[in-house]
Amino acid sequence: MSAPSAGILHEEHLLLGAQLAQTAAGGLEVSSYAGEKNLASALEGAALADLTGSTYLLVSGPGAAPLVRAALCGRELAVGEAAFEGCLSGDGGLVSIPLALRTGDGEHVLLDPSARGPVLCGWLEFLACLEGAEGAAFPGVAVDDASEMLVALLLVGRAAEEVLSDYARTEPLPAPGAVALVHLDAIPCLVARLPEELAAPGYLVLVPPASARVLWRSLLSFNEVAPVGHEALRELVATSLPWGAALAEEGPCRAGRPELEAWGLVRDEGDFVGARALEP
Repeated sequence: MSAPSAGILHEEHLLLGAQLAQTAAGGLEVSSYAGEKNLASALEGAALADLTGSTYLLVSGPGAAPLVRAALCGRELAVGEAAFEGCLSGDGGLVSIPLALRTGDGEHVLLDPSARGPVLCGWLEFLACLEGAEGAAFPGVAVDDASEMLVALLLVGRAAEEVLSDYARTEPLPAPGAVALVHLDAIPCLVARLPEELAAPGYLVLVPPASARVLWRSLLSFNEVAPVGHEALRELVATSLPWGAALAEEGPCRAGRPELEAWGLVRDEGDFVGARALEP
C-alpha cells in the first residue's frame, strides 16, 4: 500500500516546509508552512492554498441537476454560476455550506474545505442512491471524488485579481459568482470568482494535473503571493463568512429559516430536503 500523499503538489509542499495532517478520508492536507504569514498579512497580498484534502466532488449525469436541487436549499444555479449553497439533512440540520459551481447542464462541482466535508460527501452519496416507487430517484447521477481530475487552488487577497490578470491577458476573469474556462498563460483552467460574501477577493482555479506544478511555482514567484495551509483556510471561513463560526463548531448544527434567509442560503420553494423541518 502506498503512503498517504498530499496530492500532485506533495513534493512542492515539502520544499516549503509544510506540516502535513491526515484527513478523515485517509489522505493528507497541508496544515501550515514553515514561516507562514499570519492570515491578515497574507491577505494584504494574496494567499495561495492547495485545496487537496478538502471534500471536492463532481456531481454529473442526467440526474445531477435534480439531485443538486434536492440536496441544496439555495437558488438553482445556471450554467456558469458559482455560489455558497446550504445543504440540510431531513430533520433540518445544517450538513454544510459548500461552494457550488455549475459547470454544465449535467455537471456540478462542490468544494468544502471545512471539517464537515466528509459528512456532506456521505449525505450526497446516500441521496444519489435513493429509490422510489418507479426506480432510482435520480437516475443516471454519479457523485465522484474530483481531486484527481483537476487540482483545486485558491488565490485570495487584495492582490489576487491583479496577480491572476497577469496570466489572463486575452480573456477576462469571471465576475463575482461566475465560473468560466480561462487560459492562464495557455493553461486551460476553470476559474471561479468567489461570491462577494468572502472578505477579500478570491479565485478558485481548477488546473489540469499536468500543469499544476508549473502554475503553483509561477504564482509563488510573485512577491505578493504567500502559501497558506488549511488551518488558515478554516480561519478565513470562520472569520469572514456569516455562517463560518457555526460550521467551525463540532457536532450537530442547526439554523432556522430566518438565519438561512439572512445568509442568502434558502429559496422560497419547499422542494429541497429538510424544507418541512424549517417551517415554524
